[in-house]
Amino acid sequence: MSDDYYTKDDFADALEIDEARFDREPDEETIEDTVSNVEDRGIEVYVFDDGAAAREHLREQLPDGAEVMDGHSTTLEEIGFTDDLAAEDGFDYLGNRVQEIDDDEERFRARREAVTADVFVDSVNAIAESGELVGANALGNAVGAWAFGAASLVLVGSTNKIVDDWETAVERVREYAYPLEDARAEEVYGQGSVVGKLVSLEHERVDDRTQLVLIDERHGF
Repeated sequence: MSDDYYTKDDFADALEIDEARFDREPDEETIEDTVSNVEDRGIEVYVFDDGAAAREHLREQLPDGAEVMDGHSTTLEEIGFTDDLAAEDGFDYLGNRVQEIDDDEERFRARREAVTADVFVDSVNAIAESGELVGANALGNAVGAWAFGAASLVLVGSTNKIVDDWETAVERVREYAYPLEDARAEEVYGQGSVVGKLVSLEHERVDDRTQLVLIDERHGF
């Protein structure tokens, strides 16, 4: 697994973030209630004890011949799944194609088209115990797939991202995940990030389209 990425521990000490409020370890009852509430919103939930088991499940979600895309995710990096995507074992990972494009306009067009991939994998920034899943990114290329673009949407989140309700989930994005991502973007790209597009997934009306892969250990921002 590649370790060429940044984790929360690289930035948390230098930032004013409320880890006690936004990076908790929920009890079993809270996890069970959250899973039930997410499933009531038309989203299938798979719970795994660790990243290795979640990674194996994610591999199984990529059919032969499918076009696959992802949003940047520290969680996916930490569990090694970004390496699986780059390997393109039987599927077409559009991220490899995008990275090979030098022209800015052509790359932007390719990223827009990738929003409608057969399978789009991304991580959530917050999970409300009431069942809403909340995510944000600067350009909108990732969360654009959440709402409608992708044929199949696979979202990944760890149980430390569970908060009490939707309002707190939005606060977690703005006050916790964003400062960490902003610091990461500054380190990697030489410029900070913004909460450009924020999406709240509150109900899925398309059967078997969206799933949440929930990992019962700490990962990501």
